[in-house]
Amino acid sequence: MATNTNQTDETLLSAIRSGGQARENALRYLYLLPGLRETVARFVLDNGGNRSDAQDVFQEAFVLLDRNLREGRFEGKSALTTYFVAIAKWRWVTLRRQQGRYTEISPAQYDGAVESPEAETLRAEHRELLAGAMGQIGERCRELLRLYQLDYSMEEIAGKMGYSGADTAKKEAFRCRMRLREVLENDPLWADVNA
Repeated sequence: MATNTNQTDETLLSAIRSGGQARENALRYLYLLPGLRETVARFVLDNGGNRSDAQDVFQEAFVLLDRNLREGRFEGKSALTTYFVAIAKWRWVTLRRQQGRYTEISPAQYDGAVESPEAETLRAEHRELLAGAMGQIGERCRELLRLYQLDYSMEEIAGKMGYSGADTAKKEAFRCRMRLREVLENDPLWADVNA
């Protein structure tokens, strides 16, 4: 981890835990370490953030690093810089979730892999069978499940469907899901697609 000095993770860790001027010098060394800021910035920029977000995450990660090291949370299973970058990534993902802007990144997005034709065909067959089963459960159940899938509350579903209350809507939703499940389980093609 040392760049132009002979600082090691052990000496830095010891200095941070001892406090005072030694702590300040060790943190300054880490803060100014070449490449660390850009590593964090690249992750933030690649995952929906901007330069200002990257700077904020870098600062917050440093505060968290300092606290974690002083409280003995660092187990020494990685380099301090690796640990710092992990804290920064965790912080950015947490911020994105809190802002409602985070979307899961699929493995395909990491390496540009495309879904196989077999998987695409299987998904299309799955949709067809589901659509056929939905056609067998009746119009009211179809509408109720559509509203349920769109995250309507049970109160809203009760109002739209004319049920006496949320409890009745909940019971009907359960009944409709069970009816759909039964139709699917009795379809031999469904078993083949899900095998």
